[in-house]
Amino acid sequence: MRKFLIVLFLLIFCGIYSAVTTNKKLYINRGVFTTVKNTTFPFLAFNSDTSFNQLNQVIVVNIGDTLAITIINNDFEPHGFSVKSTSINFSNINPGDSAHFNLTSNIHSAFIYFDNLNYPKYSYLGLSGIIYFKSPGANHSYFWNIKEHQTSYSNSLAAGSSVNWNNYQPDYYTINSKSFPDLQIDTMAKINAHVGDTVYIVVVNTGQSAHSLHFHGFHTLSIFSNTKILKSGWDKDTWGMYSMDILILRMIPDKPGRYSVHDHNLVAITGGNTHPNGMFTIMEITP
Repeated sequence: MRKFLIVLFLLIFCGIYSAVTTNKKLYINRGVFTTVKNTTFPFLAFNSDTSFNQLNQVIVVNIGDTLAITIINNDFEPHGFSVKSTSINFSNINPGDSAHFNLTSNIHSAFIYFDNLNYPKYSYLGLSGIIYFKSPGANHSYFWNIKEHQTSYSNSLAAGSSVNWNNYQPDYYTINSKSFPDLQIDTMAKINAHVGDTVYIVVVNTGQSAHSLHFHGFHTLSIFSNTKILKSGWDKDTWGMYSMDILILRMIPDKPGRYSVHDHNLVAITGGNTHPNGMFTIMEITP
């Protein structure tokens, strides 16, 4: 068994908070992705056990705590593992083997974890998820892992063939591996809040295309950004995101109602050429 230990240690509340260790396991599972129109294609995901789920596990840790993760390769092919913007990098985890790492952060932040072997092959095929270090009181937190899929590319890559990314034309667009209307029953994605609540939305783009999320009704404030053009402190209603970008947005609703959020790239609101079976969700704000 191949094990590595990488410790990223940052200050933890000057002794005010007693840090704990949160232990998590991530199993690399292979299965079949089912779209909103029941189209299927090969897919992989990081799950909490050996049962395949097309939603990658979202890992939530308190600021200052130590996250201890073991990755177990439950697939028949080798895989890698990396956490963006850190030194965590495992280049080859063989079938049945595992790897281990520790991660801490003392700021309200998020990371993308992903399979870096033959990138972007396996990351595109599903192996990419969210690690979230939340601040005290950030109880209204939502998670949007945005991604697009081209059925023919997924079939080709899973079969071991190469694809031309310059001719990439996705036909399905998802948040948390779901599309509208299924997003309306996803409690991690659909925002349900009261006027005056402080809402946090963790957004990661694990696809290969750029996306531009537009909020109706409210501006949101970026409190964390890993983008090349750092967007922390920006306050607006539309957020452009390139592949592997991360944002944490804060929203404080000031009026009740139902407000949509969608990709400004209108093709991304479709799924299998049907509108609005894509990146589209409706927020519910109550008094």
